[in-house]
Amino acid sequence: MVDAARWVVAVDEEGLRLDAFLSRQLSSLAPWLSRREIAELITASQVCVNGHPNKKGDRIHAGDIISVPARLRVHANAALAIRVAYTDPTLVVLDKAAGIPSVALRYSETGTAANFLAARFPETLTAGPRPLEGGLLHRLDTDTSGLLLAARTPAAYLSLREQFRARTVEKQYLAVVEGCLPNSGQLRSRLAPSGPRGRLMRVVAQGQGQEANTAYVPLATAERYTLLRVTITTGVRHQIRVHLATLGHPIVGDPLYGTARGAPRLYLHAEALAFISPTTGQRVRCTSPAPGDFAALVKLVQGTEG
Repeated sequence: MVDAARWVVAVDEEGLRLDAFLSRQLSSLAPWLSRREIAELITASQVCVNGHPNKKGDRIHAGDIISVPARLRVHANAALAIRVAYTDPTLVVLDKAAGIPSVALRYSETGTAANFLAARFPETLTAGPRPLEGGLLHRLDTDTSGLLLAARTPAAYLSLREQFRARTVEKQYLAVVEGCLPNSGQLRSRLAPSGPRGRLMRVVAQGQGQEANTAYVPLATAERYTLLRVTITTGVRHQIRVHLATLGHPIVGDPLYGTARGAPRLYLHAEALAFISPTTGQRVRCTSPAPGDFAALVKLVQGTEG
């Protein structure tokens, strides 16, 4: 976190763009801030030149007073649909509802898992390299419900980060997909961003993008849907959604890779997470039951509705 700051432009800084000057000043004070985040601070009028907001491309002059009046901090918000599934002195596992983003993208946000962590476990904000991530080791899509792992200390962050790199963290999901998918399978491919501003992910040739591995097992089928248990050893953005859509069985309620068709949510739920606790050295496995809005469709697929 960074408190309000103030600088006087030196003679040798004459003519610099405001965003370039601010990047230079904040490189040591707040090294986690990217150029994009600094530009957003300026756009949000949180940076003043001689007491007045300016544009990021404006040129500054010797003697100008540059100030950041707002405190750069992650807002605390404990009033979110998030359950603490497990905690020990070095980590916390959250169980979030669909509709809640994992990390904050800017300091003005208040409705993310990082905001919840700021309220309940403020030490997580300094456990990882970026306070906006709240010490989280991975992310879930906003519309995906289920388990998230966050570190409470820098040492735990490094230990858990290494487990993710070594692919020893177990990540298991429930997914309801379109159509009948009777057989188990595994998908291995490379994925890379595509579309406007890289909003989508797509399968690319070997040597490009990131490796993504997805295994799936059908648990129940109905005329229109299949309930799958999905396990991933990698953590590429949208990988489960892309892989299942590539099979011709997109996840129900997926507007990006399938069709929402009036579904109330994306039917993807992170149901299990297992890892080695840096505190005890023992393996911990957390589970999350399917939430009510998810369980209703699961019962329909299993033929146990009503």
